[in-house]
Formats: sequence, structure tokens, C-alpha cells
Amino acid sequence: MFSLSKSGEVWRLHYEVSSLHRLVQIGAGIAGIGVGIELATFGPGTVGRLAVLLPALLCVGAVAYWAMSDASTTVVFDLKARRLEVSCARPWFGASRAYGFSDVALYAERRSGEGVDSWEAFVKPRDGRKIRLGGEAANRNERIRSYLEEIRRATGIAEI
Repeated sequence: MFSLSKSGEVWRLHYEVSSLHRLVQIGAGIAGIGVGIELATFGPGTVGRLAVLLPALLCVGAVAYWAMSDASTTVVFDLKARRLEVSCARPWFGASRAYGFSDVALYAERRSGEGVDSWEAFVKPRDGRKIRLGGEAANRNERIRSYLEEIRRATGIAEI
């Protein structure tokens, strides 16, 4: 869920998935792995340990990556200095990154899936990389889209 807080010349856009939502995601993934192991080991025929452990470990890795990909992200907009700083709790993100307002674009992009549509917010520096800030379900997208519009009006940051 996105939130926007304003304190004078410093605005803070924050994205965080609730602990309950994350727990449900991880629980569903572990339950799926458990069902797979149950079916593989107690089904007809014999199955070696490696045939069960390797897919289970791959699934645990995929669930861990999926859970971490929604780690909290914060963008601090310093209106006076005309700079923004992006920090993220994802392990592969690294140190915070700072950019001038004129060096980035700020936008939301619609993602369509088989069962669920969503909107994801991005900061795109001039080097072409996209920094994913977070996502909202399609039925809750007005909040993030209005936040981004308000930020773009106040900062002059471009939209793609």
C-alpha cells in the first residue's frame, strides 16, 4: 500500500505490503510445496530424495524471491534541493540512489495478468533502467495515480 507524507519541503512516498498479506503469501507457497512433497512421496511408485528435495528447494527459492520483491520502498522528494532519493529493502537493490528531478521520469504502468490486473509505479532515470516502487490492484489504483500526479505537479518531474 502506498502512502504520501508531506513535511514542508520534503515529501515522502512510501510503499509497504502489510505483514498479514506477506504471511498469507508465504503460507500459501509453503502449503503448495507441502502438498507437492506429500503427493510425490506417498503416491504410487518410489521416489528418490533428490527428486523431492530439488524441486522443493527451487520452490522455496521462488517463494522467497517473490516475497522479497515486494519489500518496502521509499522515495524522498526534496523540493528545495530539487532531488529525490530512492531507498529499498530488497537485498539486490543496494545503497540508496539519488537523482535530480530533471534526470528521472515518474509514472504508473498497468500490468495485466490472467486473473488480476494491477498498476505498478516506477522511477525511470535517464540511463533507461526502471526502479519499481510497488504495485496496487487495479481496483485500488486511483490512490497511487493521484499521488504520482500530485508529485509531478509539485516537482516538475516528467511522465513517460
